[in-house]
Amino acid sequence: MKHAEAQATVLARMAESRTELLAAYVANEPMRVAYVPRALPKPRSAPWFLRTPNAELIALALVGVTILGLRRTVQTAVGAGLSASTHRAFADLFNALRG
Repeated sequence: MKHAEAQATVLARMAESRTELLAAYVANEPMRVAYVPRALPKPRSAPWFLRTPNAELIALALVGVTILGLRRTVQTAVGAGLSASTHRAFADLFNALRG
């Protein structure tokens, strides 16, 4: 029974210490200001073409059509696409020949 008595004494001291520490913390605690969220304006929904993953390409096409005209924009886009495709094909061919 000696062990149980010692354990009860230690637990009683721990409870007293905890109570004292909590009282000291509450007494020394700085005042807290509650966070008051501000009402943010609801963002306007963007048009469907600006919500797509290719919004940059669509915007570039619209600017190109506005500045260059439809025919020159299509010629430029097709030329750039063919150039990139040809470059990739030759690069793949040379890499395959290289080993």
